[in-house]
Parts: sequence; C-alpha cells; structure tokens
Amino acid sequence: MRIWGVMLALAMMAGSLYGGDSSAIVYRGAKILTAASQTYSPGALVVSGGTIVAVGDSQRIKTPQDATEIDLTGQVIIPGLVDTHSHIGLFGRPGGGNDANEVSGPVQSIVRALDSLNPFDPGIRIAQSGGVTTANIMPGSANVIGGQTIYIKLSGHSPTAMSLATPENLGGLKMANGDNPKGVYGGRGQAPATRMKVASLQRSEFLKAKQYREKWSKYREKLAAGETPDPPTVDLAMEPLLEVLDGRRTVHFHTHRADDILTTLRLKEEFGFDLVIQHGTEAFKVIDQIAKSGAIVSHTIVDSPGGKPETVEWYDETAAMLNEAGVKVVINTDDPVTDSRFLLRTAATAIRGGLPEETALRALTLHAAQAMHLEDKIGSLEKGKDADFVVLSGDPFSIYTRVLQTYIDGECVFDLNDAEEQRYQVGGFALAGSTEVPFYEPIAPPTTAFAAPKLPKDAKRPDKDATEFVVVAGLVHTVSGKAIKNGVVHVKAGKLEHVGPRKGFKFPKNVAVIEANAITPGLIDAYSSVPLSGMVNIDADQEANEKGGASHPDVRATDGFNPSEPLLRHLLANGITLVHSCPGRRNVIAGQSGLFRTYGTDVQEMTVRFPQAMVFNIGNSAKGHGGGDTRMGVAAGIRKTLSDAGNYRRDRQKKIDKGESVDPDLAKDPLADLLDKKLPALFVADRADDLQTALRLADEFHFDLQFGLATEAYRVADAIKAAGVPILVHPTQQKNGDLSKINTLTTNAAYLAEQEILLAMGSGFEGYVPKTFVVRLEAGLAAAHGLGFDRALKALTLDAAKILKVDDRFGSLEAGKVADIVLYDGDPLEQTTHVVAVIVDGKVVYDRATAVKIPLAERFYETLVSPPCCLTF
Repeated sequence: MRIWGVMLALAMMAGSLYGGDSSAIVYRGAKILTAASQTYSPGALVVSGGTIVAVGDSQRIKTPQDATEIDLTGQVIIPGLVDTHSHIGLFGRPGGGNDANEVSGPVQSIVRALDSLNPFDPGIRIAQSGGVTTANIMPGSANVIGGQTIYIKLSGHSPTAMSLATPENLGGLKMANGDNPKGVYGGRGQAPATRMKVASLQRSEFLKAKQYREKWSKYREKLAAGETPDPPTVDLAMEPLLEVLDGRRTVHFHTHRADDILTTLRLKEEFGFDLVIQHGTEAFKVIDQIAKSGAIVSHTIVDSPGGKPETVEWYDETAAMLNEAGVKVVINTDDPVTDSRFLLRTAATAIRGGLPEETALRALTLHAAQAMHLEDKIGSLEKGKDADFVVLSGDPFSIYTRVLQTYIDGECVFDLNDAEEQRYQVGGFALAGSTEVPFYEPIAPPTTAFAAPKLPKDAKRPDKDATEFVVVAGLVHTVSGKAIKNGVVHVKAGKLEHVGPRKGFKFPKNVAVIEANAITPGLIDAYSSVPLSGMVNIDADQEANEKGGASHPDVRATDGFNPSEPLLRHLLANGITLVHSCPGRRNVIAGQSGLFRTYGTDVQEMTVRFPQAMVFNIGNSAKGHGGGDTRMGVAAGIRKTLSDAGNYRRDRQKKIDKGESVDPDLAKDPLADLLDKKLPALFVADRADDLQTALRLADEFHFDLQFGLATEAYRVADAIKAAGVPILVHPTQQKNGDLSKINTLTTNAAYLAEQEILLAMGSGFEGYVPKTFVVRLEAGLAAAHGLGFDRALKALTLDAAKILKVDDRFGSLEAGKVADIVLYDGDPLEQTTHVVAVIVDGKVVYDRATAVKIPLAERFYETLVSPPCCLTF
C-alpha cells in the first residue's frame, strides 16, 4: 500500500472522521500553501467537523487531545481548486450528450443549469482527481443569455445538495456575445446575425427587467400604504435578471474579442451588474478599461491559438499583463475545452507567460472564490473556512506533480491509492473492474537542467545569418547517449561539427556563441494535421479532409501544405522543427502524408520526406462517408481496394516486363507502392478492435504497418509487439468526448514503452479549441505518468526519427547530423520552461530575446527583466 494510502487508512481507523464525529485530524509535515498570505514549510493543518480549526507552522501547532495525526512530510497541501467556468455534468461523459445549450431561442434566462446537472456524471469524479473542489457549472455559449449557472461543491448526489446558493448569492447568469450566438442563429437565418443585434437583445432584456422591478416596487409600496392591489404577473424569465440587478446573481459573460469585451463593460455600466469576463482572449488590448471597471477576468488558457477567429490572438502572457495592470485574474478549464484533471498544468502556462506563481495559485483558489463571492467559505486555507484542500506529490505547477488526495469539507473524495478512483485520473473509468489499467507511481522531477555556462569573453550572439557558431549549455541532451553536463555543440555549415564537454574544447576564433540551461535535438511532432488543418477553422484554411467520397490515395499533403500557416510558427516557437503532416480523420483512405520543416516559405524546400505514409482511417470517424456505414463495411472496402491494387500491380509489371509503356495512375500507383513496401500504411484508429482489424489487413496484404493514435493499444500490446508495429501515439491529454476515445489513458505511452514497442509522440487532430496540442508538453505529461524523462524525450526525437526513417539525419545531437537544436531555460518538459531559441539547419530561426512583442503590450514588457516568449516573430 502506498504511503498516502497508509495515512488515509490511519485516519479512518480513528472512527467516522467526517460524519457526526468531530474528532480532529492533524495533517502535519507537508509544505502548506495557504493562498492567503503565508506558506508553512513544514506546516500543520488541523481539521475538525469539516472545518479548518488551525493552520500554521508545524512546530507551533499542537495536536489536540484524541486527534489523529497524519504525516505528510515531503508532500504539498494547497486549497481546493475553484473552477469558475465548467460544463461538467452538462456535457456528459461518456457520450452523455449536450445538455448545456438550449437553442430553441437566443434568450434563455429562464433555464437553469441545475436542471441539466447530472451529479453522477464521471466528469465530476475526473475533476476531483485534478483537485477541483468547487465549480461554477454554466450553460454553454450558444445564446445571448444562456441561463442560470449553479455554484456547487463537487460532492453529493443531488444538484440542490451540492449547490452553494444562498439568498444573497444565488449563483450566476451566463451571457455570451461574439461568434458563438451569431453562428448558431445567423446560420439559421435568424437573429442575432450581427454583434449589434446580440447587444440589442441583451439590452432589451435588462430594460424589461427594470420595468418588471418597477411594477413590483409599486405593488409593494401600495401594500405598505395599506392597499390591497393585485400582484403583478410573475415572469420566470425576468426573475433571474431581477436578481442580477439586485446584486444577488453575477453575470458570467463569454467574450473573446476586445470590441466584445468593451460591449460587456458598457452593459455593466448601464445596468450596474456584477461582471466576470469569461475567456477574455483579447483582454490585453483593453486592459485600462477592464481595470477601471473592476471586472474580474476568468481566463481560459489553451495550448495553441485558433479554433475560431476570435481566439487567434491568444497569448501565454495575457494573464500576466492583466495582473500587472491590477486586474484580478482567474484561470478556468471551460471543461471540456480543457481537462479538469490538468487545471494546475493549465495555470503553469500563465506562469511561463510571466504570472507569478503565488498569483497563479490564487487565480485557481482565492481569486476564483472571490469571483463567485464565496471567499468567506473557500479559496484559502484559513481558520474557520471549509476544509477543502488537495494533497500533491510536489510543487503545484511542476509537470511531474500528481494529485494524491482531494478533500471536500474534510472528506476525502479522491484518493490516488484507490485502484478504482485512480482510473479517474489516469483514464479507464469506463472499463470493467476486472480490466487491468496500467498505473505508475508519481515521480520526482529529474535534474534535467543546470545553470547556463558563462560565455567566453567578448563572445557575440549569433544572428539569423550566422552559419558557424557554438552552443554552450548546462546540460546537453544528446538522446543517443548520456547527457553532457556543461557541454558544447559546434555548428558549422548546417551540420553538427562537434558535440562534447566544454572542458578541453577550443572555441574557434571570432565565432559567435549562444547559451542555454539545457538543449535537445529539434523536436518532432510525429502525427499532426498542421498545417493542413489551419488556425481559423474557415474553409480557406481547412485542407485536411476531402469530402468527395471515402477513398483518396491520390491526394498529397504537399499540395495542401501552407508554409505561411501561423500554427507552424507556433510549433516552431515551442521547439518543434519537424512535423509529420497527415490528412484528417474523415476519409477511409485519406491520402499521402509528408514530413516537413516547420520553418520556411517554400513547401519543396521544407519537405524532408515525401511521401511519408499512406494514411488510412478506421473506426467511428471514417464511417458513413461512402466507404461503409459499419466497421465491417469499412474493412471490406479497404480489402477490395487493396486487392484491386494488387491486380493492378501485377498487370502493370507484366506490361513493364514486355517493354510496354505504362501510363501513371495517381490513385493506383501509390497503393501499388504500398504493397511493394515502398511506403508504409499508417492506420489511424482508437479502439482495440480497430487496431486488430489493421493487424489482420497487414497480415493478409503484407504491407508495412504503423499505428496512429492507438488509444487502446495497451489492451492489445502483445499482438502489436509481436507484429513489430510502431506507434505514433495519441496526445497524453487527448479529449475523450468520442466514445472511441473514452478509454484514453495517460499511461498508454508508458505501458507501450515498457513492452518495448517503438513509439513517438503526436499532437493528433483537434477540430476546435485548442487547435493543436504541443507535443513537448504532451510528452511531459506522459513522463509524469510513467514514461519518465529520458523515454519521453526520446519519443520526441530519436525514436520518432527512427519510425519516420530519418534518424540518419535527425533525432539526436551527434557529429555529422543536421544541426537542429532547441535551447531552453529549464527542464525541456516542464510547462513553465521557455524555449529560448531554435536552430534549424544550422541557423538561428527563432530567438526569444529578439522575438516580436505582442501588439499593444509595451507597458507590460517594460516591467520584465526579460521578455516572455511570443507566438509571432
């Protein structure tokens, strides 16, 4: 039994800890981050009757008589996380449908999230496993007024019992402007189709509410005067708006663009309501106006910009800029947009953007509680507040930290030691209890970076035109061998001239030098739809899925590859130098993929290997598009197509043998090459049965097989290993809204690596927000969930290069290989680490020190010692 499990067992042996018995429990020895004003290390937290009765320095807190004491030495305690924007229980798991948007009309103030909330939804247990204890459960953003939100504790089995509503604080009212309500109703030929009409509808409803309030005021005046008038008609649609005007309900306003944010501020000023700006993507453009209004910004932080036009100006630094200007910042999940399990990881992104760690913790706790007017009960660890707290394995914002236990009102609602409960953190909660789910203990952060070495005297930094220079680093991760402490890499004419220790290395005369804490080879995104699927999600930048029929072996990624796609620059700034761009998930035979540079202006010059693979899709995504309505229909179609390709190959060879000319066939020739093993078949699938189907097809037609995603590969690992099939594995935090993905595990990569199956990390395909994942950070999560640092880094570099058959040039720092290098100011896999420079083909193509700053943010940059990284350069 793990140590924290022993501790919980000891506590439970003391009796009924949290029901009728008020016996005190002392949690001693952990580092306690109160989110109020102090940190205690080591500290002690005393809980009795579901309430905090004492918190402070361990030496000063005495153990009450008859109390149970639990030793948490080496661990960290923080307040329970407060999610100010969530849809858990409304967007059900698994496949529970959408009960978040009532789209029978654009104004829905009458509807209540309470009436859609499923208290038994697995999403609530998942959120508990991420340390979330309180949430604002909201209707979606399809409507100009979406309905009444409900503030809940994530404990209990009825919405009313979970509710935190009081007569003075009834919850929230969801409102939205911008593209979402416009798109829903404008697409139907209904109002609103413009931002003007969105605001008009909202203003009109509040004017009606003011008139409604006036009627009731006059009625009460008459009653006070002794009259007996007939009461006004109760209007349930007006009541929540009246509660907003009376200050008993807070407006939570979905808004992204700066002009839309200003519209919300005008409405706030006009009607005097309490406002929380939800999302606030372009808030950095109107910081002064937000600060003047006193509104709180509840910021949704994702891995990449885009998904819709409103979110293209998303930056890591926005939260820091708001905080610097005095705006109170909160960080939310918008679950299912981001996963509740990874809320701490999400906040780490804001730290990378310049938000202080202490403020980031408050953004998840005290500030969030204040946004919901619940700070008297929750949000910090202080005497008299609810005993909502989380036990962590390490520092809150390290990628390697795991939630060990979550407590609500003093009751343990999640315990990683429990085999059933751990499935809500690592995945597999929907599997049968007898199914073994691979689990790995939390790990300590490895020592992966050292201080950047001092540069030689008078050394100059290489510019973008330099063709020879030296990289010095506290730690050189060669990947092919052991890491080198205090190492050097000599770059010359696009190649790695020398890799080794600094000691004994003679710096070439007058050669520029660049330094870093740590360096790695250029990172490889081994399975991506970027840039075939572009940032904005309009027809003009969506080239991944051909809609005419199911079979398109003739289409080529090179013909849809846009070198100017902003997502490529985003990937490059995150250290990704090679991307395996694949056609999307819609077509059974999706076409030919390619391996490309993320830097350049000409697709031919950016092409590293083409064709890379023939992409096949099986499973739910490929059904019903002309290639079969069932899995057996899809498989039959593939078999026939490959059989026909075999016949074509035989007939073509006969003609060649006779000396006859053979005309090219763009559709059949690539499939013949597949059967000749000139290129592999990349079968993209999630479920174990689909993976087995691909194995049967490969055995029947004798082609080289690779897997993409392979969500349930852990269930058929023996067969995959026996067949020698490599895997371009799914992102660690892959969303599981599709039933095919419901058994996604954070430990899948670790288990496959343990079985000695060759694997690489891929970002997969995201159709909405975020537009793409960043594989460097996905590998960090995989490392924390069993893969470990070394194997995770290898999956991003050398192993990816091996699968993609370019390891003779890429994937490791070895003399003679292409000079692709990424420089970092910390552990390459930590969310808070910056990529400080990227070298491609021996040239510095990204340098954080000289990157173009965010527009309109000069004041923020002047406050920083060094500028944060940017998405544009």
